[in-house]
Amino acid sequence: MSRVLGKKGIALLLAIALSITAFIGWKLSQDKVVRAPEEIEDYLFWQAKELTEFKLEGADNKTLGLSDLKGKWSFIFFGYTHCPDVCPVTLGTLGKAFRLLEKDAGIASEILGIFVSVDPKRDTPQSLKEYAAYFNSKFIGVTGSPAELDAFSRQMSALYTIHPKEAGKPDNVYLVSHNSTIFLVDPQGRLHGRFPPPQDPQEIAEAFTKIRAFYNERSKKRWGIF
Repeated sequence: MSRVLGKKGIALLLAIALSITAFIGWKLSQDKVVRAPEEIEDYLFWQAKELTEFKLEGADNKTLGLSDLKGKWSFIFFGYTHCPDVCPVTLGTLGKAFRLLEKDAGIASEILGIFVSVDPKRDTPQSLKEYAAYFNSKFIGVTGSPAELDAFSRQMSALYTIHPKEAGKPDNVYLVSHNSTIFLVDPQGRLHGRFPPPQDPQEIAEAFTKIRAFYNERSKKRWGIF
């Protein structure tokens, strides 16, 4: 009996020792938590949001899904090619920001610009390819069915409304109200941050550089018990 109790006692001591080790490791990890610099706090979500699978259509029979975002920093903007002002201005600003970021070869290989058209009736994948590439060669254009666009835009909290055509105008002449924020998805495929209007190329480039550095530093601080 004493031998059995001895085994139980040893097992209990081992369990306690492991618990203490885990607790110490957790405490040490808390001390190493990297807090976001104050200058980028306003660009980051309190907690990165996991995105669920989606499928959007691009040119040349290519599709865009969640797996395509992983391993890259994706700058996502919702709009439409017939937009008279906000879309060309915002994409132009983002294109300039990319040119600043591309001066760093390491960053250049990690970034991707995605223009999501919420107007599939008028915007074809091929026209989107040409429209997006005009602003930067790293930009791609995608769209989808109304159901696919609604599902994806809701994940990003990107609201839009397609207005009915005005009386007396052709069926293909109408406006679309949409969010003018640029959303940032991290290499894990999570909604990580955003750049609200008004946007400035230098500001976006500088903020993203700091966001990326913070993300990489925090990733290095991750730990495991075993």
